[in-house]
Amino acid sequence: MAIEIFPINLVSLVCICIMIGTIVYAHYKKWMMAYAIIITNFIIFVLSLAFPQEIIYDLAFRPIYLSIDFFPQIYTLFTSMFLHSTYDFFHIIFNTLMFILIAPHFEGRIGRNKFLGIYLITGICAALFHSVFVPLLPDPFPFDPWIGLIGASGAISGIIGAYAYAYPRDNVFFPVGFFIMRVPILFAGIFFIAIQSVYVFIGGDPGVAYLAHIGGFLSGVVISAGLIKPKVKEEYKAPTAGGYFSSETPIYTQKARKINFSNLEKLATTNEQKELIKQIENETVSEVRDAWLEHFLDKIVCPKCNKSLKHDNGKIWCEKDHFRTKY
Repeated sequence: MAIEIFPINLVSLVCICIMIGTIVYAHYKKWMMAYAIIITNFIIFVLSLAFPQEIIYDLAFRPIYLSIDFFPQIYTLFTSMFLHSTYDFFHIIFNTLMFILIAPHFEGRIGRNKFLGIYLITGICAALFHSVFVPLLPDPFPFDPWIGLIGASGAISGIIGAYAYAYPRDNVFFPVGFFIMRVPILFAGIFFIAIQSVYVFIGGDPGVAYLAHIGGFLSGVVISAGLIKPKVKEEYKAPTAGGYFSSETPIYTQKARKINFSNLEKLATTNEQKELIKQIENETVSEVRDAWLEHFLDKIVCPKCNKSLKHDNGKIWCEKDHFRTKY
């Protein structure tokens, strides 16, 4: 049987280049991937307003693409994550709000590479989960394999699931009803998955892929369990006098991992880097300290070849094997 291949118009090819190019450029410039993804989503959204039929038609994922006859369109598992509805502005606004509230914190925890990997993989898993399980649901969720899936919701759900599993006691701001509240990410994750499940069982908007959200969340939990190993242990912090937490006080604190500052000082060759070390030493909030440390590690270079150093899990090394140490 012949395989059908749909032609891709020029504007869709430009969108694909923007999606890939922005991520590659952000990695090269060491930007936060969370912000790079938000920027990409808005660029593609603006282009979609001008060319809605071309872009959405070409780059949305349809379950029919999993069949061998349309398998070349499998690339839409990637491109669909950067598309949003052009007639419902709340779609991109809500996704962006959720992403801003949670993603940068999680990326600061695990690093840009792991974050990007989890985002892309869970987004793909979300679409696949929807394609496999929606046909098993009764009305009001009729299944049409030609209906396209668009949006970052599945990947965002994956980030929530991964974060909730890896660091359940971290506090984040999260929309609860009409309010944005500071809550433990574990609570946010449970609340999120419960709401999605309720919509599946009682019936919600047939145009919303609730099972994709659930699939993304579950895949995030599974990937987090295998990929992320928290570097610090957490301990419960008792409430302040009166039994209440302030909005600025985390419910849980963390035992900060000891840092070998003597090794870091040897790599500080500029005044800016030396000032960063002082800030790291003096910082008492572990999350802020880790953010400054990540910033410092991104700036240091190999003392032999003057190339950027790699770092992970307390180790620093030169990719050309000129230098290696611990911190």
